Amino acid sequence: MVTLEALTAQLDELENRMPQLIEDYPDDGGFWMAFAGEADVIEDQAGVHSQMVGKRLEAMLAEYGRYMSYMELGGEES
Repeated sequence: MVTLEALTAQLDELENRMPQLIEDYPDDGGFWMAFAGEADVIEDQAGVHSQMVGKRLEAMLAEYGRYMSYMELGGEES
């Protein structure tokens, strides 16, 4: 199982890359595919920390005006 520290580092890295992802994928479809591809890797490792990971992903998306209602995360739609 991946440690909380490792998950936090992965989430930090993804959050730092958000402006570049948005620039690289200006259309919603491309962005969501790219983001989901990276988020899924983190979620798959989350184990007992899955709720924290989901909340962190939601917060980072909201910061950039993207909302979870556009994608399914962790098997539940927000």
